[in-house]
Amino acid sequence: MQTLNHTLWRTCRVLAGANRIKLLRQLHDRPGQNVAALAKALGIGRPYASQEMRRIQSRGLIRPTKQGVAVVYLPIPDPQVPTAAPLLKAIRTALASRPAERDADMASIAAGLAHERRIALARSLMQLSKTQARLLAEYPMAPCCLQLHLRTLTAAGFIAMRERMLSFQIPDHPLGKALAKLLQEGHR
Repeated sequence: MQTLNHTLWRTCRVLAGANRIKLLRQLHDRPGQNVAALAKALGIGRPYASQEMRRIQSRGLIRPTKQGVAVVYLPIPDPQVPTAAPLLKAIRTALASRPAERDADMASIAAGLAHERRIALARSLMQLSKTQARLLAEYPMAPCCLQLHLRTLTAAGFIAMRERMLSFQIPDHPLGKALAKLLQEGHR
């Protein structure tokens, strides 16, 4: 079995999926469910639910456990994935303190850092506020691509524009705070 590179942007890409966030909500509310129960709760097919659970598991955010002949899932971080424990703690905090209707906020926040370039842009802005022209000089790309990345980071709450200057900010959400801390620690 091939192991995935546990990069932050790949983990964020997984967390940017609305159904994966819903599956995490189900496991938070009722730990120890199998794929059939999770699929039924979300109204999705078992193969699709199984695939989504494998994606979440690949990022170290859940642990499959045998219960008799069934495999059930628990929201337990994989100790071999350095980002898993702090992210799962933030996800649990958000799920416990916010209504299910707000779960989509986590997918939006994660989408902000679900690309290598957005991670690089966010890190650059953590160091110093900059103009778009300065970012383009640092990270050569088509201006329309930069605009797309900046819109995604802004929608996620990671950057703000003030008087033509872009600056990094920490979203006021447990997941946003955890992701910002992981960025500061140098996770990529």
